[in-house]
Amino acid sequence: AQQAGYRYLDYNSGDLIGVSFLQAHTRNGRRATGGNSYLKDIVHRPNLHIMTRSWVTKVLIDSRTKEATGVQFVRERRSYVVNARREVILSAGAFESAKLLMLSGVGPSKQLQRFGIKVLKDLPVGEQVTEHGGVFGPVFVVNNDPDGLRSLEQVATMSEFMRFRNGSGPMTSNSVESLLYVRSPVAEDPDPDLPDVEIMQSYLTFGFDSSPSTKFAYQLSDEVDKAYFRPLQKMRAFMYLPLLLKARARGQVRLKSTNPFHHPEFKYQYFEDDRDVEALVYGILQAIRVTSQPAFEKLGVELYANKVPGCQHLKFNTLDYWRCHVRTLTATFQHQVDILT
Repeated sequence: AQQAGYRYLDYNSGDLIGVSFLQAHTRNGRRATGGNSYLKDIVHRPNLHIMTRSWVTKVLIDSRTKEATGVQFVRERRSYVVNARREVILSAGAFESAKLLMLSGVGPSKQLQRFGIKVLKDLPVGEQVTEHGGVFGPVFVVNNDPDGLRSLEQVATMSEFMRFRNGSGPMTSNSVESLLYVRSPVAEDPDPDLPDVEIMQSYLTFGFDSSPSTKFAYQLSDEVDKAYFRPLQKMRAFMYLPLLLKARARGQVRLKSTNPFHHPEFKYQYFEDDRDVEALVYGILQAIRVTSQPAFEKLGVELYANKVPGCQHLKFNTLDYWRCHVRTLTATFQHQVDILT
């Protein structure tokens, strides 16, 4: 990427257009979480109480002051109430946070009234959901791989497992190795230093997965899986994952019922605005430009030319082909954000 003109940067320092290795919370090659990095050392503090296997069903709100006073939750089939002296922090994610507020009487009045919920505050909760939708590809095949690893069987060995136990080897990677932030011609932010597309570089595992888990997780059809990913099963390959940082589409979270154990309904249309397609296509073209630099030549890297089903009628590696590719292979990266006020 530096050979293509992008700066190497620390993307958590304020510089945002350029390339970097992935910054991740890991320790000895394993994911480090807030639980195993922080909470386990303070769990016995007298002013901290952590309850697992507990499901919050409602935020208790004073109808007069409109202030949250506590929460109601279920644990082991019994209902409990916890009152708050100071504040209630709702941190249940984009979907469940919106659902809890609506069940508690805060949300679009028409929707709450439909389910017989008393309206404490009419707010557009769940009406402005955004998503960092991303596309799988382009894919590149490595013909001159330095270590000969080309299949899951070669990686899932006792020697590699022992390397993993010691914090080294390919099994310590979370699959994404580096990130490139770019600004497409359709970016709208007035600040020219703000990117609108993030491009993740990842080794390819889709071809290794013989179970249906990958297909289900990313809603891949059997046709796409067999025609596009299966031929890569015995190849050394990596792919880029361009994703939208500022998608124009807006989704909605809706209640399915008043049952707090039912997940809400999520409606989203990725490409309501064609500019989002163009931004991802630009990301694909930048990934191809980066991979055409001399640093990749010694590895014998070449663009994987299998066409995605549904796009076979288009000439490969043209703008129209990549637009079709984007519309066919875009999926969720589970980066949903919801405005709750």
